[in-house]
Amino acid sequence: MKEIITYTLCNKDKNSNRYYQDLSIFTDEVISKIYNESNNWINDFKKFILKNNIEKLRSNAEYLLELLMLGVLWRCYVNKAILLKNTPKNILIKLSKLREKENMKKSSDFFRGILETLFLYKNSSHKVDYTLDNVKKLIQWLSATGEFKQEVKRLEKWEKFLSNKSEDEIKNFLLLIINLGEWFEVRSEEVLGIYTKNVNEFHDSTYKKHKWKEDYIYCGRKRVEYHLNMVGADILNRAYREEFLKTKEKRLLLPACMRLNFNNCKAYKTKNGYVCKNCTKSCKVNEYTKLGEKYNFEVYIIPHESSAFVKEKIKKDYTGIIGVACVLNLISGGWKAKELGFIPQCVLLDYCGCKNHWHEKGIVTDINSDRLLYTIGVEK
Repeated sequence: MKEIITYTLCNKDKNSNRYYQDLSIFTDEVISKIYNESNNWINDFKKFILKNNIEKLRSNAEYLLELLMLGVLWRCYVNKAILLKNTPKNILIKLSKLREKENMKKSSDFFRGILETLFLYKNSSHKVDYTLDNVKKLIQWLSATGEFKQEVKRLEKWEKFLSNKSEDEIKNFLLLIINLGEWFEVRSEEVLGIYTKNVNEFHDSTYKKHKWKEDYIYCGRKRVEYHLNMVGADILNRAYREEFLKTKEKRLLLPACMRLNFNNCKAYKTKNGYVCKNCTKSCKVNEYTKLGEKYNFEVYIIPHESSAFVKEKIKKDYTGIIGVACVLNLISGGWKAKELGFIPQCVLLDYCGCKNHWHEKGIVTDINSDRLLYTIGVEK
């Protein structure tokens, strides 16, 4: 059995089929619960979107995901957010933007690690008021981490929406989504907790090694955030699936941690990522590359999540991508792909294992091949 770092979709089974069954049923429950309790707010928000020409309307499921996300993130981080001062906040936001430049990434990450540890983990013990000002502080804290760029873009629209509401309306809205966040934390642990049992153990042991490093926030994210990304990914997969199946070109993006021959991989670089040269027969990347040849999709190895989407001019809605990633990158990765004009789907790594964040030596990772074929539209 593979070493379990934070999560495993297989639990004690040979594969992750049971996980996908459990997830689908739970996602239905989440959508029903949240929409029944917040549909008035969602409809009001959609009217606000249309009136102000903010964006093309998306599905109700996407908007309720954003509501749930705000409730969960408030419960996770608002007590930290209210203590963050403007100076470290502004520096961290600038450093996060600088790291997007390849020649600045290393130095930017060095200073981010120090500042994140010093300023982003202070925790207030005081009760936080349900105000628009504290919503803004939460969003600013999320922005300062550099880990929630896509989430911030969407939550800023909700902030603008709330700015037109009275103090009592804002309070009622926040009470609703915070209660939903609390319900989700309890219920998701009951349903999905068997797949994330090691998260807390990781936090109590290995996580301390990440102090002063740029991934201090990322690797310290809470168990409920794993569950949020699992459900969120399922919601987004459903929302985009019909569009994805209609795309003319399809790409499978695999993380570098799936390579068997990590140090001597013969893959060659292209503008879209690295392409497997079939150097090792038993390598999973080789296996999925051959599957791509059979079912007409391209396969690329992506060294890091930040390089998943090249700055290319693409024909909007022409290219579908299946992003493979560990749990914490799922929602943001899907939204980023959609923003760039791709039609995304995702397949989770069955477990994490990269050397960048999770394991000193690295563990070769894998996905559920049945789930991949279903996602690509192949009926077995």
